[in-house]
Amino acid sequence: MSKNQENPHPKDKIESEKGKKAEFSWEDKKFIAAMTVVAIGFSLKTGEFPGCVIESVKQILGAFIYGFGVVFLFIGMTKKTFKYNPTKVQIVRWAVALAAIFSFTNLLHQAFLVFTGQLPPPK
Repeated sequence: MSKNQENPHPKDKIESEKGKKAEFSWEDKKFIAAMTVVAIGFSLKTGEFPGCVIESVKQILGAFIYGFGVVFLFIGMTKKTFKYNPTKVQIVRWAVALAAIFSFTNLLHQAFLVFTGQLPPPK
């Protein structure tokens, strides 16, 4: 056996790892589930039955569309500059984290509007 076959060049090792399929680990699944619960929890609205459910669903969908949209926008803008290739797992993790942040900040904004009298309090 030659020396190259025993210890492959580090670049060869990196290239072989790129070909592997990205799998969701237990840590990734826990993180995604936790951020999804946070996003849904902060998106729930109060009020009369049909209206509050529709508004909650709109808020949840908006948060996740926002999360994935921003992630793909940043990847598109920075991929060539910083020479990286994010995996599917990284993209999903970033997107659900942004969705949770968006839901939380939207709740804070609405609370501020109610507190300052710019929005009527929910019934």
